[in-house]
Amino acid sequence: MFVRILLLAVALSFGLTLVAPQGFAQSSNTPPEVKPVLSALAQARWQNLEEGLDVMKVITPDGLVLAAYKISPDNFSFSVAVQSEDQGARAREIGEREGAVLVTNAGFFAVNGSGGLYPIGYLRVDDEVLSKGWADAGGTITFGDRSISLLPTEDGIPQHEFDVLQSRPMLIEPGGNWAMGSNAGPVKFRTLLCTLSDGEVILATITRVGLTLFEAGWLLRETDQGGFFGCDAAIALDGGRSTQVWHSGEPQYSFDGFTPVYSFLVVRQRETQ
Repeated sequence: MFVRILLLAVALSFGLTLVAPQGFAQSSNTPPEVKPVLSALAQARWQNLEEGLDVMKVITPDGLVLAAYKISPDNFSFSVAVQSEDQGARAREIGEREGAVLVTNAGFFAVNGSGGLYPIGYLRVDDEVLSKGWADAGGTITFGDRSISLLPTEDGIPQHEFDVLQSRPMLIEPGGNWAMGSNAGPVKFRTLLCTLSDGEVILATITRVGLTLFEAGWLLRETDQGGFFGCDAAIALDGGRSTQVWHSGEPQYSFDGFTPVYSFLVVRQRETQ
């Protein structure tokens, strides 16, 4: 502390400006520098692809690509699928295997000694628990019959017949409550999931140029809070090199990513009655 005060005094005496060390993170109440993305979003419009499915894609001057899908659970179902081979799979492979409309990467994973992938974070698929997960980190995603529910892990792991995936961090807790503590963290590609107050779901990827989790989450906030999408709750899925999205019949909205992954969020069209 004495050294820091001494350095500050010397800097002031010579009219210098000190740059804060990396350990001093931006506070949770300070808006991040995401104006180029917000400006692009403000000029964009949702494009309807089919009933219950809209897309919005923007490209900023520095090359960042944000593709967001707004999905109605009345028209589409959500579930988790896992890799076809031990070394992982790609969203495109899973989409074709599952007869899906839309697929993104989902939960975190690691690599064992033989090169096989295994899940990190609680994961239950088709009533089988594949990973026990974290006791108090992140949040859970429950893929219900006609809804998706996002809850902090501290509320407990849901115990019922639906698929459940645990990821981290929670960006916005239910009720629109901002959950990020600071802007400390790397800039990476992102895969984001959010629920709106009317039950609709937004699934978004950020590629080509990345953002920190704090910056990505800020975009999901209400407009009067400096954001854009107005999410009631939001969570980050695995990002970085894992980020990938596949849309059947719409290659301009797809992004292959850089690595195979273990689990996937799968969106299928509901059968008409």
